[in-house]
Amino acid sequence: IAASSLHLKFLQPMASGIGEVMKRFTHVMSIENNWNDPLSDPLITPENRRYSSLALLLRSRYLVDIDCWGNARGQPLKPTAIVAAVRSKLGKE
Repeated sequence: IAASSLHLKFLQPMASGIGEVMKRFTHVMSIENNWNDPLSDPLITPENRRYSSLALLLRSRYLVDIDCWGNARGQPLKPTAIVAAVRSKLGKE
């Protein structure tokens, strides 16, 4: 899988040029240690889904469709879980 990553160290003030960078990609996904509704839940649809905080901030500020994946278990995110989430999003499980 060819993928790029961007680590945001500061949210306020937001670094310049982030919107232009995100608009160059077909799929943009925020990975964060925060809660969000998974689309795999049978009661969740794209219309009623609750997004994680960073995804909401980036979607509203830059008007880019951003998916999100989060894990709110109080533990660090594991690289294997992140890779699995990205593969699932791209349909390359």
